[in-house]
Amino acid sequence: MYALFELWSTSAPRGLKPGSTGFCTVKCSQGMPRNLADRLEMLSGYRHLYSPTGERAQQNPVIYSHQRITVGGMDYHVLSRVANAGLDYSGRSNRFAHHLVLSPEALPPGGPAWLLQQPGVMETSWDGQVEVLTTRRELPSVEVPPSPCKYWEAVTGDAGFAALLLEAFLADPPKRVYLLAPLDVDALKLF
Repeated sequence: MYALFELWSTSAPRGLKPGSTGFCTVKCSQGMPRNLADRLEMLSGYRHLYSPTGERAQQNPVIYSHQRITVGGMDYHVLSRVANAGLDYSGRSNRFAHHLVLSPEALPPGGPAWLLQQPGVMETSWDGQVEVLTTRRELPSVEVPPSPCKYWEAVTGDAGFAALLLEAFLADPPKRVYLLAPLDVDALKLF
């Protein structure tokens, strides 16, 4: 299984598009439709809770998301990771966003949250190179059998709360799900 496209966005003195600077695309898959790249750039925003440097910088959250979007009549699944990236080249706060675009058929059996947790799937920092990506990222795919929600139990005291969330979602599927958790809880594991 492969990602259709990927895009990296951060603050840079020079971006991939001629004349771009500041918050912009620094890496993008060859052949990505321009309207899709524009949409991914809009998904790259980040608000720091703490100073991007200093003793609390590591407490700035990492934002993971899975969104279904339609662009140019095509349906895509977008997996994203957006996080603090310290200070940029001009000394201002920075963020780094990595987006993977999958076709509906390319979602792994374990689901998007499982895929986001796999080592090496999402980039965590920019290597300083501005480039067009000519190869597609290979993604893991493993059957994940149903099992008790041990992390829900550890965090909330009752694994059954996971079932309540799923039950509510299946009864009336919302467009988005937000889960608020203390900073020391790995919210991605709850999904």
